[in-house]
Amino acid sequence: MKKSIFLIAALLMGLFIIPSCVKTDKNNDSELATSEDLAIQEGISQEIDRSAEVAIQERGGGGSCPTVTLDKPWGTWPNTLTIDYGPDGCAGPNGTHILKGKIIVHQTADVFSAGATRTLSFDQFFIDAIQVEGTRAWTNNGLNASSQWSFTVTSTNVKLSYPDGSSQSWNQNHTVTLIDGAYNLNPWDDVWSTTGTASGVNREGLAYTANITQALIKKTACNWISAGEIEFAAGGNSARVDFGNGDCDNKGTLIFPNGDSIQITLK
Repeated sequence: MKKSIFLIAALLMGLFIIPSCVKTDKNNDSELATSEDLAIQEGISQEIDRSAEVAIQERGGGGSCPTVTLDKPWGTWPNTLTIDYGPDGCAGPNGTHILKGKIIVHQTADVFSAGATRTLSFDQFFIDAIQVEGTRAWTNNGLNASSQWSFTVTSTNVKLSYPDGSSQSWNQNHTVTLIDGAYNLNPWDDVWSTTGTASGVNREGLAYTANITQALIKKTACNWISAGEIEFAAGGNSARVDFGNGDCDNKGTLIFPNGDSIQITLK
């Protein structure tokens, strides 16, 4: 089996939403704020998963940062790995963010074994100036009825704390399926499908819920989600994000119940 579970920015919807062509009014502020926080949530999740996987696979890469230590020899399960970026930190795999502190990884078996789990927790861990707390876990569900690898991905009490004193938090339960590209050595042809729900509190203190109503499709070779919809509700208001028809582009639409819409750019 060629794949490594976190190789992909693929499954984790790293989007940043910028409104344009606004056709709404101030009453839509809660929806805009929540859509941005959902975007940050997914971008942070992507950075964490990618950074952990690269560090584990490369055992720190042979440099001074990060350092990776194991409680037991590699291949011995269960095992706990500590990825230490130090108090001053260093650049993550994509080279655009500075990571500081530690990611603690508890792994029960090889991640491409049915039933295997990988759980991430954090010790004074920062991405740039944002502190990350909570736990994030992947569980291998084995092959589904279509012979595709399926994973349950949960985030529990994850909290982001910002330098200005604000914070956001969430719980998440997603099912992630590798729907194409599993059986070759080229990671760039992978296509992932994501369904599930999330709930949390945004930076304005508003509770929200989010539900993927049409599976989100993410191609590894594309920087953006290319299809699918998320519905969410916050502050007594609701909206949905439509990611398009499958084309690889950075466009989407934020749609309100009254039919008003905002064209959004995904970054």
